[in-house]
Amino acid sequence: MTTTTHPTTTERPGETNGVPTAKMFGAIAKFTDNAELAQFRFSAKNSWVDGTASTSTIHEWYGIGADQLHVQEFQFSSDHPTLGHGYGPTPQEYVLHALASCITAGIATGAAARGIKLNRATSTVTGNIDVRGVLGVDQDVRKGFSGIEVSFDVDADADEDQIDALIASATKYSAVFDMLTGPTQVTVGRTEA
Repeated sequence: MTTTTHPTTTERPGETNGVPTAKMFGAIAKFTDNAELAQFRFSAKNSWVDGTASTSTIHEWYGIGADQLHVQEFQFSSDHPTLGHGYGPTPQEYVLHALASCITAGIATGAAARGIKLNRATSTVTGNIDVRGVLGVDQDVRKGFSGIEVSFDVDADADEDQIDALIASATKYSAVFDMLTGPTQVTVGRTEA
């Protein structure tokens, strides 16, 4: 698994909370003027490792009208605690991470857009699942999470109402929140030879 170290947040010219605000507002203007530039495609390549473990590689993506590459290739391993060998978190835990990190990014960019200094944003996200559904023990039990709770602790140079508004806005515009709360068409098939 790729481990990335993150520098501590230091203000660089033209950035608020580490967010390049001119670039962010410029992108919004471009996407407003040209909807084709706003069409993004993300992908992950996954390979089975052993037992219930697999590794996904994320590097290539499409956006702003062209094929793109992340600064580096990222690898994530996943496994299951009772049937696996401990190669990584469960796929369900990655979903929780995706939700928390997507909303957190929205808090950071929302604060930057409003000129609010963000000092700290942490969260705990918890999902409840009855694995009888996944294992086929009971066909009436849902296979996915029955509920997810996200609890944020945000310290910012803002009052409580402004912080609540940041969290609400970040949740409203979170792509992962939308994927989890609204239907998404998913097609599963085989790669053609």
